[in-house]
Amino acid sequence: MRRDLGLRAAAAVLLGGALIGAAVAQTDPGDHSAHHPGPAAPGQSALEQPAAGAMAPASPGSDVTPVPGAQPGGAGCGGMMGCMAGGPRPFYATLLDMPALTPEARRFIETEAARRLGWGAQAITTGQMRLDHALAASDPTAVGQAAAGIRQGLLQLESGTAALRAVETGTPPRQFALAWFRDQLGVEAAEAVAPMAMGGGPWGLSWYHLTTMGFLGAFLAGALLIQYARMRRIGGLVKRLMPSSSGATPDPAPASGGPPAPGAAASSPVKAAAPPGRMPAPAATKRPWSGVLRVAAIFTETSNVKTFRLMEPEGGDIPFTFLPGQFLTFSAEIDGKPVRRSYTIASSPAQHSYVEIAVKREEQGAESRYLHDQVAIGDLLQVSGPSGVFTFTGEEAGSIVLIGGGIGITPMMCVIRYLTDRAFPGDIFFLYGARTVEDFVFREELEYLQKRHPNLRVAATMMSASETTWQGAWGAISKEFIAHAVPEIARRRVHVCGPPAMMEAVKAELLELGVARDKIKTEAFGPAQGRVPLGPPPAAAAPQAAAAGAPSPSPDAAGPPSATAQVEFTISGKTAPLAPDQTVLEAAESIGVEIDYSCRVGTCGTCVVPLLAGTVTMEVEEGLPPEEKARGIILACQAKSIGSLVVEA
Repeated sequence: MRRDLGLRAAAAVLLGGALIGAAVAQTDPGDHSAHHPGPAAPGQSALEQPAAGAMAPASPGSDVTPVPGAQPGGAGCGGMMGCMAGGPRPFYATLLDMPALTPEARRFIETEAARRLGWGAQAITTGQMRLDHALAASDPTAVGQAAAGIRQGLLQLESGTAALRAVETGTPPRQFALAWFRDQLGVEAAEAVAPMAMGGGPWGLSWYHLTTMGFLGAFLAGALLIQYARMRRIGGLVKRLMPSSSGATPDPAPASGGPPAPGAAASSPVKAAAPPGRMPAPAATKRPWSGVLRVAAIFTETSNVKTFRLMEPEGGDIPFTFLPGQFLTFSAEIDGKPVRRSYTIASSPAQHSYVEIAVKREEQGAESRYLHDQVAIGDLLQVSGPSGVFTFTGEEAGSIVLIGGGIGITPMMCVIRYLTDRAFPGDIFFLYGARTVEDFVFREELEYLQKRHPNLRVAATMMSASETTWQGAWGAISKEFIAHAVPEIARRRVHVCGPPAMMEAVKAELLELGVARDKIKTEAFGPAQGRVPLGPPPAAAAPQAAAAGAPSPSPDAAGPPSATAQVEFTISGKTAPLAPDQTVLEAAESIGVEIDYSCRVGTCGTCVVPLLAGTVTMEVEEGLPPEEKARGIILACQAKSIGSLVVEA
């Protein structure tokens, strides 16, 4: 786009020079060469020499005028002009031989003036069309040619107009021609020539010339501005369609608090080319977005699982970007009480026009029952996010093993859809466990994707044998099942998501199979481990875990904890007692200090806050990247202390 603007600037300078040249040197090219002839040929006077480029037959745009009475080839003598050696001569040079304005001279001048007016108008029109095409094509050579054509048209118009004015006032042709030459050469006339007086202006130019130049300059400026605006719109559209085509790409958050997998690309402000088998990470919204999304479609996946497709209410792309594995938080007022729950995004980040969540209807889940039973297509939902660090983009490792149980399939589907959308070249293993075949969410889509992508391998096992047509494995996800489905499991990165009991069992089996602990990333489903604050429930009740399960706080709090320390919240200006077994999040809720949270089990990373003074211990730190921990960031849902703390909240 910069090159195009440079060409247009050059075109403007070139056309401006052409217009100035047209104003300063208005002399008809043929007449000018006739007035300043080169060396005379032997036996010829300077006046008798043919004008440069003279042709016997006059043609449109030609500066040569046939002399009345002249014979072809310049050999004839006769008429009012007498004998003319050398063929036709330019129009104004011819007028020098007409001392009086005879009827024959009048007809000759009027005829020639009319021709010049017609040629001039045609040349300007043609030049303008060529100028438009040249500007659109960014061709400076064509711009110069078009400007030359417009200049020639102006010369023809002015010479024809001046000739008609001279005839109307009865000025002798010789006197009129001399005045024309003096005016074009900038020589002060010995006597005023009334027909040529057009009014003086700056720089020795007539007001007519200045007005014409101003009009053409304004037209050119308008054309350039229109073209500039068009190129800006095109550039904006290209950037919108290719958001990560160039420039710095923000690094995605690590998938867990542990160090990156061996061989993973190092983090840097500008990403280098991804190593073989890995892909550059998609851009993600740095700060959570908050607003409303419209329910565009609802799909029934199983008897108790539905997918909700959400779009921007006014159309267009969704107003945020996300990483595969992140979640959204939904807020609603249900039965007069504010409820907030989090659901993992199931659709691929490569889809920009919509985002999808898959929700399992839980009998005790207020939000899930509300979505299943009351929400319809066209409804608006209050949404915030994205959040979460349980992500995999293809950049962290050359292959991935995804193990899910129940509705824990949702973050896995987001990853699988994204990797297949982007043609990830590495191996993708997906191991899934469900109660029955009827509970196998996204079964048909997984079969379809596995057929189209040979690097995707799906293995599933069912807890119940109610479906006799099922040809796969039965029982829980065991060590033998994992070893059989994934070769060389010890060297691969593994993501696990599902109910807490299932996750603990799978983690133990993976460790027995030789998988390093720092290669196992988990996203918990299940009840939060923290204490419930006393009094009425806060505006944001305990949300579901990041993947889509709905954690329920443990109702074991019978009274206020015995506090031996306190925590000061600097932003709200409040202080709360802090017992040794109480988290910072629970202390904040007890006095009405708002700290955003989601899973309450230390995996989603939503409740991070800066610790300004004091020390804490955290049982689970998977949602806290090491670099943030080094800067004094803590997980409010996990942070406990026997001493006083100062927290920015």
